[in-house]
Amino acid sequence: MPLRVVVAGATGVVGRTLLPLLRERGHHVTALVRHVDRLDGTAPMDDVAVADLLDPAGLSRELRRVAPDVVIDQTSGFGKADQDEGLRRTARLRARGAANLVDAAVSVGARRIIGQSMTAAYRPHGHDVLDEDSPLWTDAPGCWGAAVRALAAMEETVLTRPDIEGIALRYGALYGPSTQYAPGGRVHERVRGSALPLVHDGIGLTSFTHVDDAAGAVLELLTGGEPGTYNVVDNEPAESSEWLPAYARMVGGPAPVSLTMDQAKAQLDWLTVHQLTEQRGATNFRLRETMGWRPTWPSWREGFAALFGLWAG
Repeated sequence: MPLRVVVAGATGVVGRTLLPLLRERGHHVTALVRHVDRLDGTAPMDDVAVADLLDPAGLSRELRRVAPDVVIDQTSGFGKADQDEGLRRTARLRARGAANLVDAAVSVGARRIIGQSMTAAYRPHGHDVLDEDSPLWTDAPGCWGAAVRALAAMEETVLTRPDIEGIALRYGALYGPSTQYAPGGRVHERVRGSALPLVHDGIGLTSFTHVDDAAGAVLELLTGGEPGTYNVVDNEPAESSEWLPAYARMVGGPAPVSLTMDQAKAQLDWLTVHQLTEQRGATNFRLRETMGWRPTWPSWREGFAALFGLWAG
């Protein structure tokens, strides 16, 4: 049955992928944006709602006009901001903006809200690959800790309101067109410039999520699935010593240099060291078993190869 769907963050990497898929399934799609001039004139949608998630009155007014059945939050504060500023902006959006969006969705009678979270927020624990019951690292240091606390607050807001079905999708490292792994993106440029090294004995795990699979999971959970949290990741969490050299070869960059832990701490920012040495991967078992979901790109190897025109399958 066609639904009235609002997509907040419609100009982001997942939002842009999601809009045509929703239209193909016959849903009435409204893009919720702060600035209408950021929308591509060819983006498939039925309506545009212009509102700031940090402006509760304006947000409620627009959602009342649109009257959605489902509200999807794919907003991010990164854009062209540097890492720390992006984390601060995203924390504000997740903590305050998500609460405003849930309030507005409830007030207009929406049945379901789908929020965006991330598996990188899990507290590191040994060598484990983590599931949805694992704790988030809410006492992490610096801007990262603030971002994780905001994510935890967003998830609690989305999941605990009794008058709406709340779902939190925890994505892995998003890759695909227009992401930081695509040509010109932050990771792409760091690797090509030999600025993202390996760390000796580093066992950091990354779970990757292609934007196609993130959007596909949203589609599956528009009406199906129980409220709750779901990891949306591929089948192959990868150590940095595995994915980073492979990615460097695919982009035509130099082989990553290798640093000791002491050298890494002296030369790199704290978050990069954490990601390369102690971050944990995640399992998609819950989504696979309860929804029958399967990633289009089950391995980052194939997904990266396709991104750079090296995949013939």
